[in-house]
Amino acid sequence: MQSPRDPGDSYRLIVTRRSASEILLSQEGSGWTLPRVGIQPRQRVAEQLVSELHGEWGLETYCLFVPNAPNFGRNGGGTEYAVMESVRQNDKAPAGTCWMPPSAAADCSGAGEAAAVRESLEELDSYLRGERHGPFARPGWLRELFRWTEEQVAPLGLRVTGGFRQWNASPTFSLVRLEANDGALWFKATGEPNSHEMPVSLLLARLFPSHVPRILGIHRSWNGWLSAEVTGTALDEISDHSNWERVAGELAELQIASVGKSRELLDGKCKDFRVAEIVKFIDPFLVRMAEFMAAQEKASPAPLAKSELASLGEGLKEACSLLQSFGLPDTLGHIDFNPGNILVSPEHCVFLDWAEGCVTNPVITFEYLRRHMERGGVKEPAGDSRLCAAYLRPWAAFFSPDDVRRALAVAPAVAVFVHAIAGDTWRTLDPVSNPAFAGYFRSLTRRMYRDAVRAAEGSELCLD
Repeated sequence: MQSPRDPGDSYRLIVTRRSASEILLSQEGSGWTLPRVGIQPRQRVAEQLVSELHGEWGLETYCLFVPNAPNFGRNGGGTEYAVMESVRQNDKAPAGTCWMPPSAAADCSGAGEAAAVRESLEELDSYLRGERHGPFARPGWLRELFRWTEEQVAPLGLRVTGGFRQWNASPTFSLVRLEANDGALWFKATGEPNSHEMPVSLLLARLFPSHVPRILGIHRSWNGWLSAEVTGTALDEISDHSNWERVAGELAELQIASVGKSRELLDGKCKDFRVAEIVKFIDPFLVRMAEFMAAQEKASPAPLAKSELASLGEGLKEACSLLQSFGLPDTLGHIDFNPGNILVSPEHCVFLDWAEGCVTNPVITFEYLRRHMERGGVKEPAGDSRLCAAYLRPWAAFFSPDDVRRALAVAPAVAVFVHAIAGDTWRTLDPVSNPAFAGYFRSLTRRMYRDAVRAAEGSELCLD
């Protein structure tokens, strides 16, 4: 689980070219300053920076990284900094700006900007010298990506046209859409803690090619891969309930196709959330949640008492025991099974972003789909019953529908629990110094408790 970063509303941009031997400065009164753009918080930072810089200054760029240096960030009302590179190395500077050597930053309007430029370029040099690992913090990587992509797709009769859209940017992560003469291509690369996503994606493309994007090339030194763009509409943009039912049915078909492949999936770096494994985390997790509850400062919502946490532990263990008793096989699962990761077309449904791919009880993944439909405001009479029926239909040929229904009834609390333990944050987080994340985990735990109580009221579970 990666820590969310609130980007604020203002960025000063250190736009480089010619291997960072020049930076772009904007005239401000009698002096010079870094270009500034405003972006929306809690949206993709790199995509917005590139778009705003092009819209305001007419300059085509891509983002290298947001500097780590703590000494200059947030001076002057929350201003952040980002290091960019111009796509074209020899174009004339936009009106009111000038390409200058970095030493000219000493004449910027404030000492904070001069320090930002100096420390950011020192960080960039550390990537160039290999002192830090980060292929996407190095100037020129986009040109290299275009050359490499051409080599991969030329035998397929494709060629890139030069158009691109950068979605994510960091030294070790990248997500770029590349325009081609026939459709588009996607390049994705991941670093820690998601470096396993590449082998998982390669394995799933081999085992289940009709349900995941087709992979056209592998860039191993970048831990990246090239995929053909999938036609379709993201499920979170669709309100027609029949499409949600189709997704439920195709999820079941994918899971059934994965039966018997658990060892291959685990060897391929899928996470291990088999029920027998997740039970081992219940007690340690709830010990940590007791610490999180004790650190809560607000009176409302009330923190769970130790007795309630103990009851939750018993409820989770009993739910896991029941899931195992129904005899459903372990299958491929997806802990981030949200509608933004699901593309629907008339021909098929394709599932994306497998960093949270796992082996688990099949109803866990379906529970995430149910909850997203509930929160997404998809209104349909008996919508949840119809979604469950669509999911049950493929399973009915192999297992008792009653057993699958019983599994669905006890899944909610377990699904939230699996989501909570999917990363190491619950182990390492200091609830005092990270109150927002601590509050998030407290909220998840209260939700588990409510789900467990509801399951107990409607089944043989018994919570005190």
